Amino acid sequence: MRWTRSLAAPEAIAALVAARCGIAVTACELVRSLTNDVYRVEATDGRAHACKVYATGSRHVAWEQDLAAHLAAAGVTAAAPVPLDDGTLVGTVDAPEGTRPFTVTVWAAGEKPRPPWSGALFHRYGTALARFHLAVDGFAGAHPARVDEPLATLDAALPAVVDPMVGAMAAAARERLAQVANPDRGVRHGDASLDNVHLMPDGGIQWHDFDLAAVGWRAADLTGPYGGAHWPAFLEGYRTLRPVDPDAVVALRVVELVRNIAWHLTAKVALRGSESVGEGWVERELASLRDLREVL
Repeated sequence: MRWTRSLAAPEAIAALVAARCGIAVTACELVRSLTNDVYRVEATDGRAHACKVYATGSRHVAWEQDLAAHLAAAGVTAAAPVPLDDGTLVGTVDAPEGTRPFTVTVWAAGEKPRPPWSGALFHRYGTALARFHLAVDGFAGAHPARVDEPLATLDAALPAVVDPMVGAMAAAARERLAQVANPDRGVRHGDASLDNVHLMPDGGIQWHDFDLAAVGWRAADLTGPYGGAHWPAFLEGYRTLRPVDPDAVVALRVVELVRNIAWHLTAKVALRGSESVGEGWVERELASLRDLREVL
């Protein structure tokens, strides 16, 4: 029998973290499970940690942990990696579907942003993303990096999406990207949404969850807020520290939407079953893509 995905019991993760990190664990709970599984692990000293168990075949976890350590040293994240008993930052566990990498980090401090949203929050959010990009200027890491190229993303995603409008928008995005001279390339967060920031008591913003980080077009990190009510405030905040080309952002927004549509139709179905398509994500992403026809 071939397994697609398994799930470790929290008590097994508690024992794993205790054994490999020397942490006196008092409690463990599963917080999130989809492609990767995240557990919150409590310790006797009152501190919490995150244990993330990655999908079989995840190839760039070591580079991701190099990045997290670099960002922690730069003060951009509080989710610092915790070394294992052999001094490495990545371990492995056996699962029915094969070997799965795992990591342990300090639980990210602060609070998640909550509605109602405001222009002031998005201005801080934009500034925080620019600060992230500044912090990773020149970062390489000791392990091979994930590379995210927009044209390759379109090539991989489009066969799963049978929709003439999607194809036409992808072609327009390709043309727009070809016109961008000297694109800003470097390390990008990969999922720079408000879901992956925490507001700190001193008013700062810190980042976490770097499992989609990659080397690529950094303007792609701005695509989430693009076109929303608070996009101008976000863009102004980002530009206080770094320049950005909005024409590149809109084209990369199309790429991200096409990628998301294909993921919901293929990879998510493999993990959650065909019923997941009825959750409405595909329809929402298609609507967002249609809204971009007038600006691309």
